[in-house]
Amino acid sequence: MNLSELALRDITWLKPPPSSDSSIISTRIRLARNLRGCPMPGTASSSELKKLLNEIFSAAQKNSFFKNSTKIKLSECSEIDLSLLMERHLISHEHAVSSHSGGVIIDGREQMSIMINEEDHLRIQYISAGLNLFDSWEVINTADDELGKSLDFAYSEKFGYLTACPTNTGTGMRASCQMHLPALGISGVINSTMESINKMGMVVRGLQGEGTRIMGDMLQVSNQVTLGLSEQRILDNLQRLLKQVSQRENKIRKKLMETDSDSIKDRVYRSQGLLLNAYKISYTEALSLISSLRFGVYMDMLEYDVGRLNNLMVKILPAHIQQIEKKLMEPEERDRVRADMIRKELNAK
Repeated sequence: MNLSELALRDITWLKPPPSSDSSIISTRIRLARNLRGCPMPGTASSSELKKLLNEIFSAAQKNSFFKNSTKIKLSECSEIDLSLLMERHLISHEHAVSSHSGGVIIDGREQMSIMINEEDHLRIQYISAGLNLFDSWEVINTADDELGKSLDFAYSEKFGYLTACPTNTGTGMRASCQMHLPALGISGVINSTMESINKMGMVVRGLQGEGTRIMGDMLQVSNQVTLGLSEQRILDNLQRLLKQVSQRENKIRKKLMETDSDSIKDRVYRSQGLLLNAYKISYTEALSLISSLRFGVYMDMLEYDVGRLNNLMVKILPAHIQQIEKKLMEPEERDRVRADMIRKELNAK
């Protein structure tokens, strides 16, 4: 795969489905799996990890979900390549760091992928647009069953699927959704909302996952524990929580428009003006301003395509900019190119 071409390609799961909840961008289901009788990646030798990599590559070829897939050995990737894959949610930071023995398999639509030799032997993930937990689970469960015909997964009748981290043992499933909560951010209650989410046994992270901070009122909410819970129970609990948060967001949006619409309009149109006229702009500032544009679209103030705005948030990340321009850049040069990219995208018909 030419990663420069990948950087230019839209991500399909960032296009909102019809009548979707505007506060929920996407859904991801991830399954952690390990092979029976093989040491975990953290303790395996380099030769053992390479053998596992080839075995999993071979098994994926027999899987109907990966017939037109791309297989990438991370050892053959540059730092910018690895960053690009992280920015597109195809590998994690931990996976990139251990790139000498890792790999990734990506399906043709960039929805189904497998991280190989990260914390576990396999991290299978499926990402879809909007709030789509149960349908996503059906898809990834079928893919997992197919892989299980070629690979002998480590499983205990008592504990379930065995994983490197005890919090993943059981179903091995992490379900998460990316959310956009501008009204909670504007009203100053987003921090208290995150505290409430944590108290309910869920985890809140930035858009790029563990270790990343929340920017532009965008965050990722996922389940924390899998041991002792069925997949259905995990999904039920998460969906119930997400709907509660979404209802609170929508209630505050309505209240803000009723009580302080002038300030909201000023915020949205100032953001549009800055994005259309900035000569250079950092990613953090750009994300915050695009967040306001996205809010403005859903409040019927602006007429941008939300799917294009969602993809723009990815394409202006550092590795994407450098892959698109086909050269390494200092931060200030990236800021100038980013501003130019944003102007062109917002002015495009």
